[in-house]
Amino acid sequence: MPLRGYPTLQFGVLILLAMVAVGLWGLVALPSADRQDLAHSFAPPMSPGHPLGTDALGRDVLDWISDGIWIAIQVSLAVVLISAVVGIAVGLCAGYFGGVIDALLMRLVDLSLAIPPLLLFIAAAVVLQPSMLTLILLISAVSWLPYARLVRGVTLVERQRGYILAARLGGASRVRILVGHLLPAVSTVALVLCSLQAGYVLLWESGLSFLGLGIRPPQHSLGYIIAQGRSTLSVAWWVVVFPGAALALLVLAANLIGDGLRDLIQRDVEVVER
Repeated sequence: MPLRGYPTLQFGVLILLAMVAVGLWGLVALPSADRQDLAHSFAPPMSPGHPLGTDALGRDVLDWISDGIWIAIQVSLAVVLISAVVGIAVGLCAGYFGGVIDALLMRLVDLSLAIPPLLLFIAAAVVLQPSMLTLILLISAVSWLPYARLVRGVTLVERQRGYILAARLGGASRVRILVGHLLPAVSTVALVLCSLQAGYVLLWESGLSFLGLGIRPPQHSLGYIIAQGRSTLSVAWWVVVFPGAALALLVLAANLIGDGLRDLIQRDVEVVER
C-alpha cells in the first residue's frame, strides 16, 4: 500500500517502527531489566552505560522501557485481534439475520456497556491472579463491543445492496454471503477501529498495571515502571518521564495510523464514487 500523500499515516508508521525497534533491541541485545547496579543508583541520563539513567536500585531505565514497550505491543495486538474477531462475528450475525437474533445480541451488548470496565477489572483482580493472559482476556471482554455496534450498522446497510440480493438469488449460502461478501465490506471500517482502539488498549494496560491490577514482575509494564518511579520523582525524574514518553509515543502512533487509514479509505471511496 503506497503511503505517499498520507503524512499522518507515514508519521504514525514511522513512530511505531521506531518503538518496535527499541523493544526488539532490548529483548535481544540488552541485559535483564532486573539487573541491579547499586554503585550507580540514580545515575542521571547520559551516564556511561546508562543512556537514560537508572533507578534507586541501579536498574537501567532503558532496559525497563524496552521490556515495557514489548509487553505493551504484545498485549495491544492480542486484545485487538480477539476483540475484532468476536465483535465482527457478533455484528455480522446481528445485522444480517435481524429479528430475534439481532435483538438478543444487541441487548447483550447494551448490558455489557452498562458495566463500568474499571469495576469489572477490580472485581476480577480480587478473584484472578494478575498475569498477561488475564489482562488480555479482561480488556478483550470490554473491547469487542464497539466492533459489534459498528459492524452491525454497516451490515444493515450492505445487506440491502444489489450484490447481496444477487448472491441470494444465485443460491449462495448464508455462510458464503457472510464470509465472502459482507466480511470484506465491513473490514475497512473495522481496520480503522482496530488501529484507533489500540491506543485505548495501551492506556488500559498501563493504567491497570500502574494500579497493581495488571502485569507484575518478572514482566514489566510501562505503567508498572511509572508506578515504581513516582516516589522518587523529585530525585530521579527520568525514571517516570522516559517511560511516560514511550507510552505517549505508542498511543500517538496508534492514533495517527488510525486517522491515516481513515483518510486513505475515504479518499479511495471518493475515487470509486467518481
